[in-house]
Amino acid sequence: MKKLRKLMSMAIAMLMAICCFAACDNGGESGGDDGEDYRPDKSSLTTITFWGYGDENEIGVFQNLVKEFNALYDGKIKVNYETKGNDDYGTSAKQALRASKAKVDVLYVGDSDFKSYAALDYLEPLDSYIADSTEIVLDDMWATSVNRFKYDVNTTTQDGPDAHYWGIPKDIGPTVVYYNETYFNNAGVKVFSVAASDLTAFNNGAKDSRGKTKAEYGIAGTVQEKGYFVDTNGQKWFNNQVPMSWDECVELSTLVQVANRTKYNDPTIYGYYTEWWFNYGWSVGGDCIEYVPTTDSAYNGGYWDFTLMDATPNFIVADDNTEGFTVNGKHYNAGEIIAWGDKLVDPAATTKTVRSEVTAAAAAGKLNKLPSQRDAFVEFVRVGQKSSVQVENNLYGYDICPAPTTVGGDAGKVSAFADGKVAMLVDGRWSVVNFRKKMDGYYDWDVCPMPQYKEYYTASDTIPAGKSVGDVKVHGVEAGHSGSVALCINKKSTKKTAAWKFAEFIGGATGQTAQAKSGFAIPSQKAIANSEVFLQTNQNPRNSIVFVRAAAYETPGDWWYLRDKAWIDDWAGVLNGDVRNGKKTLTQFEQSAEYKTTWDKLKEYTKKQ
Repeated sequence: MKKLRKLMSMAIAMLMAICCFAACDNGGESGGDDGEDYRPDKSSLTTITFWGYGDENEIGVFQNLVKEFNALYDGKIKVNYETKGNDDYGTSAKQALRASKAKVDVLYVGDSDFKSYAALDYLEPLDSYIADSTEIVLDDMWATSVNRFKYDVNTTTQDGPDAHYWGIPKDIGPTVVYYNETYFNNAGVKVFSVAASDLTAFNNGAKDSRGKTKAEYGIAGTVQEKGYFVDTNGQKWFNNQVPMSWDECVELSTLVQVANRTKYNDPTIYGYYTEWWFNYGWSVGGDCIEYVPTTDSAYNGGYWDFTLMDATPNFIVADDNTEGFTVNGKHYNAGEIIAWGDKLVDPAATTKTVRSEVTAAAAAGKLNKLPSQRDAFVEFVRVGQKSSVQVENNLYGYDICPAPTTVGGDAGKVSAFADGKVAMLVDGRWSVVNFRKKMDGYYDWDVCPMPQYKEYYTASDTIPAGKSVGDVKVHGVEAGHSGSVALCINKKSTKKTAAWKFAEFIGGATGQTAQAKSGFAIPSQKAIANSEVFLQTNQNPRNSIVFVRAAAYETPGDWWYLRDKAWIDDWAGVLNGDVRNGKKTLTQFEQSAEYKTTWDKLKEYTKKQ
């Protein structure tokens, strides 16, 4: 009997040892801070491989972060940092993740790629790691950043029953409008800086963020919620903390373009450049695809409809509607746009019809009518077209943007702004370091919010009490897209806990602070982003609070929506080529095979296998 108990005890001990070894080899999913569980062989160092990319500045920041981490975990974990080329990084990452054994443990994965990697089972779900972390606290981070890496591979949605976090953000990169203040001054436009919420105080004598009062600036009349305006004395003003309306953006771009072409005798100077339609469509509640729930057994709960040119008007709950509005079982508060699926009688119908209760509420003043997604898309195309090009139905281009063929890729547009060829440029935080190097000491420059759909009261309107001519009558929402790269863990890594410790270090306060100090990144932690560590108000751009505000509401571009970009590539190629270069009208775009076949491609994403 004693012999039997002894054998059983030995067997149990061996089993526990095997289990412990297996757990440690997998990274020790519950590893403690003493580092012991990081090492499959506790007498040796656990080495993990980290892949990244970036310009010279970013690589330098991460080299220092790796050194700091290695010193912190000296004798326990060592990170080998390998840099890859920017252009071919995606190909290299996919090949490495596809390999039978892990060549990399922690790697950058862009928001356009992680869904396909998750669907292929290349990535480790991070839910349990995040739940146990004191460094990665979701409530302290931008929801627009961390939640974009949450995904259900079956339903292709963020909130499906099997949704997981597949990465933690390295940073967040909202888009704003960079503007050349020297060029504004050349056009007789003076700049001040007051948030919309502070306008009443400013009108009553308070200082703006540049330290001057309305009287010190010499602004005549009441300052209203406008990005660009002319005061009662005829002086032109630009408020860099309030979004321009669509019309103001065109008017100011034209003014600055003409003035600087004349001053420098250079016909190649333009007032504006953007390559993205997102802020136009999203400002009025439009989008390029919408989810249609279905009980059809052929699909995993629903399918995607192609709505890039949807002509149904959008609706927003009026600001003075304190009761809000309920439709299709969903309640909306003042200032919220009615969702596409809720405003329609039947989202699955071929011909889309707005619900009668929505149109009735708009007629009663409870909702305000906004342009359709199609209207917004037309506006975007007009912004980029020559005045000689008819976009559609006798609507011509504004002639304020250079053609894409003359600008080239990302480097081309950055150079265009830095070299003074474009007065305003829509771009992300990642360009700040470049602009500081090339423009400081030569041009004054700063940033402002993305244009927003707005209508103002005119003298012909019935103006409610408390409002005046020039006040906002109808508005969309502030909108724009942001980019983000995640720190992900290779599913095949045998050192997952050590890998997580490094990802946590970069995604936590230390890594985020280091990136913020360098100027190229907005921290994922809201508190750090709102501090002087990031804002850096002693150097350009001094109005960096605009980035922080944008981080709260800007969302990923269409490349993030589904597991790959196969549904985008064909129609986007026509749009960014023939349409934006003035060779095709929007009607011809809609009639193209590339556009028409998108519906069939979209339905493949949620079909049951």
